[in-house]
Amino acid sequence: MTNSNVTPIEPKQPAPSCRFAITVLLSGLPVTIEGEGRAVDLKLIIDRLKTIGAEPPVVQPSTPSQTEPTKKAAPVCPDHGAPMKASRKPGTYFCPRRTDDGEFCPNKA
Repeated sequence: MTNSNVTPIEPKQPAPSCRFAITVLLSGLPVTIEGEGRAVDLKLIIDRLKTIGAEPPVVQPSTPSQTEPTKKAAPVCPDHGAPMKASRKPGTYFCPRRTDDGEFCPNKA
């Protein structure tokens, strides 16, 4: 007796393999190994590399000047002694304070 509502069981599909690249120093020389396989394979390769004396590459710490530009401190208004605000134009500043007569301060940098 067959039931048409039952989906046949398919064979278990193999897990997709992962791609990896390992960079090490072997006898002082940089070596990159690329491969494809399971996580267990990757672990075996790393363990084998360690046993033959491979070392991880030395990562140079980045200095702040290389990664992000240095921010300049806002200039100070000569009349009010307060820091100026950045303008919509990059690199320009204005004083947001008002003068004694109620007008905006004309100082810009």
